[in-house]
Amino acid sequence: MKMNNNKKKNKQQRSRRTFLKSIGVFLGGLSVLRPSSLFAALRNPVRSQKGPASSLILNTDQQSDKVLPEGIKAIWDISKAYHETTPTRERVCINGLWQWQPGSPESDQVPATEWGYFKVPGNWPGLGNYMQRENQRLYPHPAWKEKSIEKISAAWYQREITIPENWINRRIIMTLDYVNSAALVFIDGKKAGEVLFPSGELDLTPICTPGNKYTLSIKVTALPLQDVVAVYSDSNAPRMGKGAVVRKGLCGDVYLFSTPLKARLNNVKVVTSVRREDITFKVGMEDLSVGSNYNLNAVVTDKGNKIAEFKSNVFKAGDLKGGQISFTEHWKPDKLWDIHTPENMFDLTVSLLENNKKVLDTSIPTRFGFREFWIEGRDFYLNGTRIFLSTVPFDNAQTGAALANYEGSKESMRRLKSFGINFVYTHNYGCEPGTHLSFAEILKAADDVGMLISLSQPHFSQYDWTAPDADEKNGYAHHARFYTQVAENHPSVVFY
Repeated sequence: MKMNNNKKKNKQQRSRRTFLKSIGVFLGGLSVLRPSSLFAALRNPVRSQKGPASSLILNTDQQSDKVLPEGIKAIWDISKAYHETTPTRERVCINGLWQWQPGSPESDQVPATEWGYFKVPGNWPGLGNYMQRENQRLYPHPAWKEKSIEKISAAWYQREITIPENWINRRIIMTLDYVNSAALVFIDGKKAGEVLFPSGELDLTPICTPGNKYTLSIKVTALPLQDVVAVYSDSNAPRMGKGAVVRKGLCGDVYLFSTPLKARLNNVKVVTSVRREDITFKVGMEDLSVGSNYNLNAVVTDKGNKIAEFKSNVFKAGDLKGGQISFTEHWKPDKLWDIHTPENMFDLTVSLLENNKKVLDTSIPTRFGFREFWIEGRDFYLNGTRIFLSTVPFDNAQTGAALANYEGSKESMRRLKSFGINFVYTHNYGCEPGTHLSFAEILKAADDVGMLISLSQPHFSQYDWTAPDADEKNGYAHHARFYTQVAENHPSVVFY
């Protein structure tokens, strides 16, 4: 009898694994865009425009090697690029068709020739499993056309940029939103710094001057988690990339960013409560002057129209806790975000003022929805109404860049909602390098469709907890903080 029970248990486990695999394939089928939408997504290497144009361009003279087919050019058009501007800062997306070629983990010498082309963002080609679909075309150089790309552990990216002239007297930052796993950055062949999984920024102010043109080169090495943690703790640790990383490369957006040189904002979080009828602003700041008086001004808009404005009490640099100031105001809008009213989204802009007058910095608008999700006993409640959750895994972040983008994710969620699904969980059981592409567009789509999400977090078992200082140096806190910030202002995210 015991043997029969074991066989029955094993059969049930195999059935569950078979079901999860089949639902993954099924959802992958649901995620397939209409042909016209898919081709449009692959043709357009940049995001939609927002804000006034800048002077950031890509030089196309480097295409003399004729690697690209007739009719395809690596042109980055500022009129179609995604960018956001406030009186004190600007953020410009430099996604698109970059020069690309395989590299070696042992060499940090920027290649001079043999460039092919590949899109940013997106994982390197060659991966094949029941989730993954190839949807980013690689344009190889004849010198390495026959190389097995799936076996390489390092690759080079390159493009030319011009820093906008109006960024004078500002910090010039480059941000890499999702890196698998270590990105070594060079400006005109000189090392500028390194960004480690999962995300980071580099201050280019000392080496880049507004109005000048530069060659930006990035070497990405696919390091497993234990190597990333070692490098994070010790910048001299080896970077050999021996372990297995499934999805490699620049797998999230790349931005150039200008901010004020001195006192500035660095993060804005919004917390809303339907039961208390209040809104809380948690705002991070840096480089405040000791002795100066500051306050924050928060403006909420609905489709460009101001609907509320709040001002914090006066504070000094020493009043910051964990690098931020938090203040709460009594407010509840008429429009609540819900799975049936996902269009009820607002924009929040926060300004840092000195002596209640001088504006030192104004944030890029933060999208949020006013809602509250809670648990009472065995029941879930959204905005005071009991809700029953019908869930499946969501594979778009594993399937590929064409389905992890906004339109691909939105289409998948609409189809899921059409037959009663109102809650999905991201199908990565942990957050090691290579487990998924960026979640940025997926979460935005969920907000706009009205799909609730449980976002996977780093798994405790993947980290070493034996050292006395493990809490600070094993990487878990750093990675968990990143994933929390990715999700914090999305009303669709209700579980971790």
